[in-house]
Amino acid sequence: MTLAAMVASSSVSAAPEDTTADAVIGQTNFTTNLANQGGANGTAATMNGNRGLTVDNVSGRLWVADTSNNRVLGFVNAAAFINGESADIVIGQADFTGIQSNRGGANPAQNTLSGPRGVAVDSASRLYVADTDNKRILRFDPPFTNGMNAVQVFGQAGSFTTANQAAMNAATADNLGNPEGVAVDASDNLYLADRFLSRVLRYNTPAAGAGDTTADLVIGQPNFTSGDPNQNGANPAANTINRASGCGLDAAGNLYVCDEFNNRVLLYLAPLQNGQVAARVYGQPSFTTSTSNNGGVSATSMNVPVSVCVDPVSGNMYVADSVNMRILEFTNPQTDSTADRVFGQQGDFTTNTLNKGGISADSINDVGGVACDSAGNLYAGDRLNSRVLRYNVAPAPPGGGGGGGDGGGGMGGDGAMMPCGLCGTGTTMLMPIMLTAWIALRRTNRRRNR
Repeated sequence: MTLAAMVASSSVSAAPEDTTADAVIGQTNFTTNLANQGGANGTAATMNGNRGLTVDNVSGRLWVADTSNNRVLGFVNAAAFINGESADIVIGQADFTGIQSNRGGANPAQNTLSGPRGVAVDSASRLYVADTDNKRILRFDPPFTNGMNAVQVFGQAGSFTTANQAAMNAATADNLGNPEGVAVDASDNLYLADRFLSRVLRYNTPAAGAGDTTADLVIGQPNFTSGDPNQNGANPAANTINRASGCGLDAAGNLYVCDEFNNRVLLYLAPLQNGQVAARVYGQPSFTTSTSNNGGVSATSMNVPVSVCVDPVSGNMYVADSVNMRILEFTNPQTDSTADRVFGQQGDFTTNTLNKGGISADSINDVGGVACDSAGNLYAGDRLNSRVLRYNVAPAPPGGGGGGGDGGGGMGGDGAMMPCGLCGTGTTMLMPIMLTAWIALRRTNRRRNR
């Protein structure tokens, strides 16, 4: 088998090879967790209570919502950052030292943020930020510069200087309650988890033409003017939400929503429509229960899930199960609601210890966000450890083949795809040599990053 065929074969089942993180940013190493590394101000290498994050699969850039520093940080190469690496772009502050909400101003501005919790990018690398405490979404277009202005605002009637929150009985398709998670689908439609109004909104191609900030679809409520948790019912149902905090989509356009106060994740199958009924529930035994860790901490329970993503390579779903201090991985999410692997609890589905075993590459303290890149690497916003963790895809096994949930991914030592130049005539003869060097390089990088 040629190397190209081997990579193609193995990448189908790409997933992190284990639950030990391979690299960390926000901290200099895996054993520290001070906010801003103990400093009074921010730097390009520090974080404080960071939550959502996303990878731009066009540029490879990583964006992180550095929530308590009231800023978004950009890192040039998600798949290749080394321990303690500095960001090269800051959004929401004039420079890397600023940390004040709205840069200390009484009102928001076109270039400020207050408690951002979610980030997403579209196919043109445009950045969307859930500017949570300002009750708005902001759009920033490339090329990116430090402290730049947003070009579009959602939820504030076109004003960059207001921070009005919609009341539950005054919701519309134009206002917002409390934006948290954002996501973009393959058609560049924007999705928002509007937490306070217990709904998910979709804006159809909002960057097209003059730009449209009126929502076109609502999930979790029967219409755009309703905002009550669980539609004012005593118990949840398959068409209700109680505080939507995160959302994510798979390659087919199916929508996954973190229903925070119902302690569950819901799956809505494409094509989506207003008020749609969920097709599957995770974290609860039925659509009408909402108890945290229903039946005890297990592979089928959740406690305040806040973020969800789907690996575009394997189709695996990852959930930030925040109060359980863990990430859950579901390898067949459309057919099975039981998690297959757990990160942050050293393989134990029945514990929820913060920083289990001590602050390390294996521990988590209130995970606030999860994301995957186009190669299947997993990223986690480890909120109360003020850091981002990367879990690398497994290397392709010699001889080809996937290898199940921990299968190979056609990845280089830094998590980048092997260059196409290696896949030409004569590759079969050189394959053993290249594989040996490739695996050795990856092991060296893993040791370097610890």
